[in-house]
Amino acid sequence: MKFINPYVFQAYLVCSREAWFEFHSLASDQDHPLLSLGRFVHEDSYSREKKEIFVDRSLKIDILRDQLVAEVKKSSRHQEAARMQLAYYLYYLKHKKGVECKGVLLFPKERKTEEVVLTAELENKIEDLLEEIKEVVTRDKPPPRVKIRYCKTCAFYEFCFGDEI
Repeated sequence: MKFINPYVFQAYLVCSREAWFEFHSLASDQDHPLLSLGRFVHEDSYSREKKEIFVDRSLKIDILRDQLVAEVKKSSRHQEAARMQLAYYLYYLKHKKGVECKGVLLFPKERKTEEVVLTAELENKIEDLLEEIKEVVTRDKPPPRVKIRYCKTCAFYEFCFGDEI
């Protein structure tokens, strides 16, 4: 089975259908204005830091400094999903690389940060979620569409609601 990358993991926490699309390498609308804004925030913020460190060609860490992993987000709108994505980075580094790190979520436009520490409870939650995600993304068809507030701003909107446009 293909590796569940951190973006699929994070997407699942917002929308299982989006996670299925990502897992199956269906391309979202890369010109979507919110994706462009997110890229700009990422590139413009923390410009003195070394960014986008790749680990095993599986994860892309935004910032890594002295065993502190930082994840940059344009807003805290999906803060719990972002927290779990960062926890998944920490989990991967600990279990696959033998490196224990702390994490921090950075929301530069809101001037907000949140520390993330990988606890035993969080590790168990990640393992449970990985099993759940594997079950969903390995199906032949995506989960049925469920309209949520996030849909209007999703880069996969046309995949789900193209028949209504």
